[in-house]
Amino acid sequence: MPVSIAFVRHAEKQVGDGLPHGVLVDGTPDPDSLIPRGWQRAGALIGLFVPRSGESGPTLLPTPSRLFASEVGPHSHSRRPLETLTPLSDRLGLPLDEPFLQDQLDQLVATLRGCDGHVLVAWEHKRIPLIANQLVGDPASVPQVWPDDRFDLVWVFEPEPGADRFRLHQVPQLLLVGDRADPIS
Repeated sequence: MPVSIAFVRHAEKQVGDGLPHGVLVDGTPDPDSLIPRGWQRAGALIGLFVPRSGESGPTLLPTPSRLFASEVGPHSHSRRPLETLTPLSDRLGLPLDEPFLQDQLDQLVATLRGCDGHVLVAWEHKRIPLIANQLVGDPASVPQVWPDDRFDLVWVFEPEPGADRFRLHQVPQLLLVGDRADPIS
């Protein structure tokens, strides 16, 4: 069983027909990619999980030993979860596992339960509460909706001693201007 499983919603995306538009890392327009603010958040996530160069002190959140994002495929065209963790993957030199499409939640949870160490997952926000319900085992202790306007939280799941379930706590990222410190109620 992992020491912890952390979830981030993929970073910012285009909302409606307004600007800014999604772009690939090279700036090529792509509606299935992050917007510039999302790329900023993706890079800033490194500061939450990796000690600064030359420092060995603690980070706000444990450095992950495994990274997961949803696979791009049928009915799952978004590259945003993958793009959100790519800078961290590059910094840590860790491969980014993408074995499951965004709706393959049972398979994802079974795989996560079999991991060791600290795990970080980037996924689509509407599905994270469904995953959380499986990990926690009590939907009453999990927010059932991840708001569309919240990109600024990390949900951290830690095993409950002596049980086959996890407890949830929410960590505000506070990485970019406008990030909020309040959890999802």
